[in-house]
Amino acid sequence: MKHRDISLPDDGQEVCSVSGCGKTSKRSIPRKRVENTGSFNLQGSSRKANLCSDCYRLFKKSSKKDRTMESLGR
Repeated sequence: MKHRDISLPDDGQEVCSVSGCGKTSKRSIPRKRVENTGSFNLQGSSRKANLCSDCYRLFKKSSKKDRTMESLGR
């Protein structure tokens, strides 16, 4: 199976929005969705929260119940 390489521009390296984490971000998620989990202290006040791969994995684990309830409500 072929894997697709995704190249992000190097000039705008974003940093993870979680306080205490200084890794480069891989995903951006709406800030309200991240704040609803209650397990992260976010820096800044932008509308999007940039998360690195480790913080995104923790976000997915903490929001799993909410995501399943949303899919059942459709």
